Amino acid sequence: MEKKRMGWSVFAFGMVIMALGASLSDAEISCTEALRSLIPCTPFLVGFGSSAPNVVCCMGVQHVFEQANTTTTRRDLCQCFQNAASQIGALPERVKELPQFCNIHVTLPINDANVNCSKIQ
Repeated sequence: MEKKRMGWSVFAFGMVIMALGASLSDAEISCTEALRSLIPCTPFLVGFGSSAPNVVCCMGVQHVFEQANTTTTRRDLCQCFQNAASQIGALPERVKELPQFCNIHVTLPINDANVNCSKIQ
């Protein structure tokens, strides 16, 4: 049962990537690229498996946030992550813990679905 749930979560995350693929036009990293980098984080984010993200997940998180180096990119990724998190059923507490577990300082409030992305600097 758990493997089936995990399989559906990964499938759903892949569908989110395809659906959001064209949402950024002039960013250094696109929504699709960012979500692809974060696929290894899916088990942790949806609460399946380990209570901590794996090394590959943390490498993806670091890559994404290194590329989010303009205001426009950060705003676009904020919206991208809000959409993706709700669509895959990411647990808000897991999203909030991700930067801490990966020891990464993020410039995006990825842990709050109520953030107004247009006000991010």
